[in-house]
Amino acid sequence: MFIDQCRARPFALAATFVTLCTLGTAAHATENSQVRALLGAPSYEISTPQFPGLYAQFWYQHYEADKLRDADGKTPTQALTVPGVGTLPITVNGSIKADVFVPRLTWVTEKIVADGRLGFSAAFPMVKQTNDFTLTTVLPAGLPTAAAAQINQQLSAAGAALSGQRSGMADPEIAAYLDWQQDESRVALGVAFNPPMGSYNADRAVNPGAGKFWTFKPLLVASRVWENGFAVGLRATYSFNTRNDDTGVRSGQYLHADWSGTYQLNDQWKFGVQGYVLKQFTADRGGDSAANKVQALSAGPLIAYLAESGDWGVDFKVMKEFSVRNRPEGTVTWLRLNYRLN
Repeated sequence: MFIDQCRARPFALAATFVTLCTLGTAAHATENSQVRALLGAPSYEISTPQFPGLYAQFWYQHYEADKLRDADGKTPTQALTVPGVGTLPITVNGSIKADVFVPRLTWVTEKIVADGRLGFSAAFPMVKQTNDFTLTTVLPAGLPTAAAAQINQQLSAAGAALSGQRSGMADPEIAAYLDWQQDESRVALGVAFNPPMGSYNADRAVNPGAGKFWTFKPLLVASRVWENGFAVGLRATYSFNTRNDDTGVRSGQYLHADWSGTYQLNDQWKFGVQGYVLKQFTADRGGDSAANKVQALSAGPLIAYLAESGDWGVDFKVMKEFSVRNRPEGTVTWLRLNYRLN
């Protein structure tokens, strides 16, 4: 998506510069590593009974990554041949910061279908994201000062072309599900989809929206609660994507699973650990897409409070990513308020 931006800059080594811009996206997959998933969003409500009613949720997420990872989990590097200079090792570094505010509505109906309770939810993320990329190299000894300055200038410009800041609405998630609940367990099955309603322009370096395509995903929620206060929960989706009309790329299929293990200290307080799994199983196709597949695992502490009335609750959690492939590696922090409207 950055090739046209690169070509627009009048440098003497224009072909080299275009290649530099391409290198900056070499570690990305699923349309520049963007996935339609609120990683780490679900929490104690996975294992908490969902009674009929309308619920409002207000979530704040801060994500910060200062490492980029390639298919081997290392900082991305490439070899670039510059006419008259030789082959240079190019290292791609960068940082990504994102602040996300997510209003979400959940409606648990009185309707029973196949012994399960029918429910609906809709989330509308709003994002402020900042990307800052740099490309560096080790210049050969004896290189003329003018040539070295020109190469460094092109590296700087290539990093700037990949960087930027953008605020706007991301692609919403809308879901419908059937929820089977018992005293000690819960299973919900449903389907979710993401329409391409987010702010997106294929010529921009930063986009809150993932692209001009739809995502459809089956949904599973499962949990188990014990009398001693321990509980485990899982929310998983598997994403299928249509083709991006603006780029010709069809992003691959990927699994996103949030998991939690909690202990209920008393009627109000819970604490435990939470994390997520992101794993792409099929490669992107079409356009200038790479064969790379994204992966990320995470884990970290959580603490949750539920009011005595049961009408509202708040939780806070921090999750550190590891075993990352073909995307940034960082830390995600969530602060969430859940409120029952009726």
